[in-house]
Amino acid sequence: MSARPLEGVERQRYLSVLARPWHRRGREQAQGIIRDALTYADRPYVAFSCGKDSCVLAHLVLRCDQAIPLRFLSSGETRLLHDVDTVMAWFRERGATIEEIHIDRVFSEEWQDASWDEQRRAGRRDLAEHLRPGYDAVFLGLRMEESPPRSLSLRRHQTPGYPPFVYRYKAGGLRICPLASWRTEDVGAYLAEHEIPVLDAYHQEGLTGRTTARLTHDAVRNYALTHLYRRDPDAARRLLARFPELRSAL
Repeated sequence: MSARPLEGVERQRYLSVLARPWHRRGREQAQGIIRDALTYADRPYVAFSCGKDSCVLAHLVLRCDQAIPLRFLSSGETRLLHDVDTVMAWFRERGATIEEIHIDRVFSEEWQDASWDEQRRAGRRDLAEHLRPGYDAVFLGLRMEESPPRSLSLRRHQTPGYPPFVYRYKAGGLRICPLASWRTEDVGAYLAEHEIPVLDAYHQEGLTGRTTARLTHDAVRNYALTHLYRRDPDAARRLLARFPELRSAL
């Protein structure tokens, strides 16, 4: 499972999007949101997952301020799911600071008796406990195109006086979503233009697929284990041996 830039016909197809007016408008909007949001944030970070959207977001943000860290919350299954190290190396070679927070609730001895549901519930708490403290804003690669609930959430959450898709979250910090109105074609065009490596899952399943650095409930419902079994049977078998209750998800 190797991460690499888009190739061949697919790359050329996405490059053709670069000249389209709606793509240029979307890119200008995203850049404007980032610039405006930085006037409100003293210590922001990028929520980084090595997925297609977070890679585009990270590249855009770092072009405005290379000192903003990329914070990556990984787990025991992350490197079974994806080749994240190649993606992180690409960004580090270009000066990015990546803070990886690795919490293994899958294969560590402490969690060997925990069911998948038990360790997932604990994993959700990690987001609040280990990503936010010390920061006053987070850049998120959320897009309305991904799902109707996400579209509704991004449209509904607005804070008076702030730019579009920049709002105060109930926990107190700013949430900044510059890619909210982007389509998959916009993401692909940006990845192709800058030759950013994308995870093998996208090469196998296309950019319309969704990836996750942790095996979430949503990922399982969207056949993440089935796709993993096609790409890397050994990795899938190791996860199924740890969590036999997930065999029905294949």
